[in-house]
Amino acid sequence: MDTTDTNKIREQLNQVLAMVEPSYVDALLMLHKKLTNEHVEWALSGDLAEAITTVQVNPDCIEIVTSKKGATQIFLAFKGLNPKGIFFETQKLGRKAVVNAQEYPAFVRSHYFEFVLGGIKVKVYGDLQYRINDWDWGDTIQFAPEHVYVVGTKTAIVPLQVKYEIYQALGWVDRAEKIGQVLARRPSMNR
Repeated sequence: MDTTDTNKIREQLNQVLAMVEPSYVDALLMLHKKLTNEHVEWALSGDLAEAITTVQVNPDCIEIVTSKKGATQIFLAFKGLNPKGIFFETQKLGRKAVVNAQEYPAFVRSHYFEFVLGGIKVKVYGDLQYRINDWDWGDTIQFAPEHVYVVGTKTAIVPLQVKYEIYQALGWVDRAEKIGQVLARRPSMNR
């Protein structure tokens, strides 16, 4: 590795560590190490993915979005950490959706499990879907991931534009605005 590469890695590390506690970075690198040989398609989501891309949020866990098959692969890769099992379950979100100035309960459903890695809770969502109130379930979330480098490790993340659209649909204006600020600083692809 030459000096230029080393300096780029240090720059990236400093930027990530300024936004994210080192224990999250350590756990993320452990995930990569374990899943690289498994050929699992997964993307980082949630607050950690946003923080890594400079959105002003503080993560409290690692969230992974994958397919049903990917969830099974991840479960098997980490079975030594005794995850309780993968269950197709519906979870009520801790925050209500706001549609036309009215609040409604919001839900996700997925092939879900969680485990603790390096002291950090990891939540895995296979075939993730959203629903507001008792309306129809949305389609399974699908996207072409963006990639960021975390300490020299290429990491797939749910694109901020996708997160922005989800937050807009849920009426979470404050969260959408935080992402919008980061998106506005990015160079336009059409230029």
